[in-house]
Amino acid sequence: MSDQARKALGLGSVKPSTPGWRSGLPCLVSRSRVIAWNRRVPIRTKVIMSTDAPAPTPNPNFPPAPPQQQEQAAPPKKKNIAVRILTYIAGLIVVGLVIYGFNYFSSDAAQTKAGDCASLSGTRTKPEFKTVACGAAEANYTVAKVLGSLSESCGGKYYDEYTETARRGPDSKLCLLPNLAEGSCYELDNPTNVGYPAVDCGKSGVLKLTKVVKDSDDESACGDGAPMAFSEPKTVFCFEPGQAA
Repeated sequence: MSDQARKALGLGSVKPSTPGWRSGLPCLVSRSRVIAWNRRVPIRTKVIMSTDAPAPTPNPNFPPAPPQQQEQAAPPKKKNIAVRILTYIAGLIVVGLVIYGFNYFSSDAAQTKAGDCASLSGTRTKPEFKTVACGAAEANYTVAKVLGSLSESCGGKYYDEYTETARRGPDSKLCLLPNLAEGSCYELDNPTNVGYPAVDCGKSGVLKLTKVVKDSDDESACGDGAPMAFSEPKTVFCFEPGQAA
């Protein structure tokens, strides 16, 4: 195609000396496209760092670090055996019994004095009270206090209270201290009967009287045992579980 024809078509003339093109071939691409083709596109590279770093070489001039000690768990607190025994025994020692009797006429209870010995038998709802010699086998109580009225209190939680009303005589209220023998076993939680007869130490739930402290109401005299203290007359009974407890 001649230069005139190209001019008529608006194509421009052929420039064989244009870099990057073969001689004699028409250049149908604008200069802007040629420049774009000659641009260098940067290649992005991603560097992946390895996490497997080599272990440091130990220095022979320094001793190796001691191994990390694991925290030792605190040992469980040992339960106080004495406290457990004391708690168990305390559950078996009941607060003093409250016993009511009735008599048509004046009875032994109305004539009893502090320090006398008595025999109390039967049940709480139907008791039988009488004074006896302190050396008698049936003497299971000592009269600790004789109260002036039925509204008065014995002043100690372990006294057994015996109250007797009479149709033709004065009413009586006595504070009783149980007569217990050292080395014997007893059921102190009997809900119905009165008195504390000795029982077999091999029986379940019984308590053994290990010590009797006279002329003192200091409960610490029992040590690890369970105390049962009285202020009048001053006496402390010390108990421990029986063989089957």
